[in-house]
Amino acid sequence: MAQQLNPIEQTHRRLTAAGKRILRLYAGNPNDQGFHFPGEILERAYRDYFRRQDYRPHPKGLPQAREAIAGYYARQGAALDPEHLILTSGTSESFFHLFSLLAGPGDNLLAPVPAYPLFDAIAELAQVELRHYALREDRAWGIDFEDIERRADARSRAVILVSPNNPTGAVASREEVARLVAWADAKDLPLICDEVFSEFYFGPASFPRPMALQRPKLCFTLNGLSKMFALPGLKLSWIALSGEAARVAPALDRLETIADTFLSCHIPIQEALPALFAEGAPFLADYRREVRRRRDLAVALLQEESALRFVPPQGGFYLTLSVAKEMPFDEEGFVIRLMEEEGVFLHPGYFYDDESGTHLVLSFLAQEPELRAGIAALRRFIHRY
Repeated sequence: MAQQLNPIEQTHRRLTAAGKRILRLYAGNPNDQGFHFPGEILERAYRDYFRRQDYRPHPKGLPQAREAIAGYYARQGAALDPEHLILTSGTSESFFHLFSLLAGPGDNLLAPVPAYPLFDAIAELAQVELRHYALREDRAWGIDFEDIERRADARSRAVILVSPNNPTGAVASREEVARLVAWADAKDLPLICDEVFSEFYFGPASFPRPMALQRPKLCFTLNGLSKMFALPGLKLSWIALSGEAARVAPALDRLETIADTFLSCHIPIQEALPALFAEGAPFLADYRREVRRRRDLAVALLQEESALRFVPPQGGFYLTLSVAKEMPFDEEGFVIRLMEEEGVFLHPGYFYDDESGTHLVLSFLAQEPELRAGIAALRRFIHRY
């Protein structure tokens, strides 16, 4: 049965069909916002493969690709055995593999809220329950440890940490990481760390990575090329396993079996990966600086509006706004009217399971003219009412 479109998407399609230009200020696709990995590096890296076109897959991923990823972590002070890596075709696939590995019908996994809405869909496909623990806006979107404790029970099988968080931009502090790892270890719960935005950390020190800082008993660290190198179309991600050998070994064995069933990761991009890490550093440095500049611009523009409250994002591509002014419509009505009147499309908080008050999700990845125009339109709209 086809799923009915929500009223917000219905409005977007209606306005677009009528010829109205809509600025999608929630969009986080780096390619749409002017970021493109150097094509000549990809061409050189792919050329050898297309000349011979052979096929020698490995269920974990090609050894040279896994060695390149391990080298990436080593340069950041996180030792990782290349044999403890599983390559996947996207982080959503990584989550599905892990949900299937760790839990079954009747079991539950603990996930933050607000968070990426696909987690719920992936959990449904894996036939497991997702229990949401709160991130506290009044604590700079910090982890509500009391809520995690309330949500956990004997059927809990893992806890998920998304840092930097989508959509709040919050990054778990070193103190939060230490407390979460201690709690998870005491409960014998593996930690799943979604770090796809970790290259875009705006803090003063190095990124607080759990597998390097606290060494949980069993930790699955997820990342990939989509955000890191602005290559969402090449579909290469990974699961890095770390922790106690007695717990890592059986999990790795079962994950390898799952991966071997599908062999979904594209072979040419695996062969190209060492060149991307070796030659892509200048691009990544420029890309990171520009994202930081756009983030700073968005923060400066939004801080001029007293009717909008937000926690300045510490990482990622997104921030979450709270509308502090009483409006004559609810959150959904706000988003629809903003689109109709100003041609600006922001995501509502409820898309991310944030149903307290009126919240809006904005991507500061937008290019400067669109960022300035969109925020100005948002302010006009608020003051109109």
